[in-house]
Amino acid sequence: MGKAKDFTEEYVRINGIDQYFLHYPSPQKEVVIFLHGGPGSSTALFAYSLKPHWDFCSFVYYDQRGAGRTLKKNKTKAEDLTLDILIEDLKQTISYVKEKYQTDRVILLGQSWGSVLGTQYVLKYPNDTICYIGNGQVLDTSLEMQASYDKLKEVLENKGAARCIKKLDALGDYPKVDIENYTDRLIRFIKLQSKHGHAINPYDILRTVLKSPIFKLSDIYYLAKGIKVNTMLGETLMEYNIQETIEYPVPVYYVLGRDDWQVPSTVGAEYFEKINAPQKRLYWIENAGHLTDIDNPADFCKAIKGIIMEL
Repeated sequence: MGKAKDFTEEYVRINGIDQYFLHYPSPQKEVVIFLHGGPGSSTALFAYSLKPHWDFCSFVYYDQRGAGRTLKKNKTKAEDLTLDILIEDLKQTISYVKEKYQTDRVILLGQSWGSVLGTQYVLKYPNDTICYIGNGQVLDTSLEMQASYDKLKEVLENKGAARCIKKLDALGDYPKVDIENYTDRLIRFIKLQSKHGHAINPYDILRTVLKSPIFKLSDIYYLAKGIKVNTMLGETLMEYNIQETIEYPVPVYYVLGRDDWQVPSTVGAEYFEKINAPQKRLYWIENAGHLTDIDNPADFCKAIKGIIMEL
């Protein structure tokens, strides 16, 4: 007999469309809802890598409107994707999860773009969740892009990497780019970062995806398509700046990769010191970059468990 599955998959009618959900249930009352990045980049395929270290509550992934298998199920245009619509989707998602698990103890965990969605949600609806966890937290995209650029330039100059410096210079006025140039130049910049250990290695990501128990070949296509469809949300992300907001009505926790230079964790840590919240704590994950849950799943899960115990 084959090994019994420890997860379930389903489509749920959320805000007028069928959205994809992946559940790893537990008898515990707490439920963590993962808000993936991008915008448009589903991470449900990575969920299995946490399971060996995650025995303390349920966790739920869902593909946001315009991403992954939700995108596969629905014809979606760029104009259908706004932060307000995704917030309404999330409100209905939280209601559904509470009913399904018969609990009010729901935690939002936002990763990268998902940290924008999660932060804006708890500011608008503070009574819907018991806390917010930011991972790869986005605060001020312009500042973070500049910090990433400055760090990479410093590394390249110290290495005397003339060819890579030439490629960096070829990006022009990056990171001060128009939204029309954003995707192309960002991809070229991340390739340079990846080569020097400052960004996600796409081959490592692919190897992780291929081992997923839910993987289908079509997932690769919709991962790529999700980036193209989310142009308006990409513009929202480019203009995002929450530095002036320091009052939070819910407990706030950051789980930051020590080596994250895609959304520099140094910027996140500096901002975190300024915020006021009923409870707050910052967890550093060593030997981890932007996708801390993939880079160091054991310590990532240990941090989430610590947060839940504190609550």
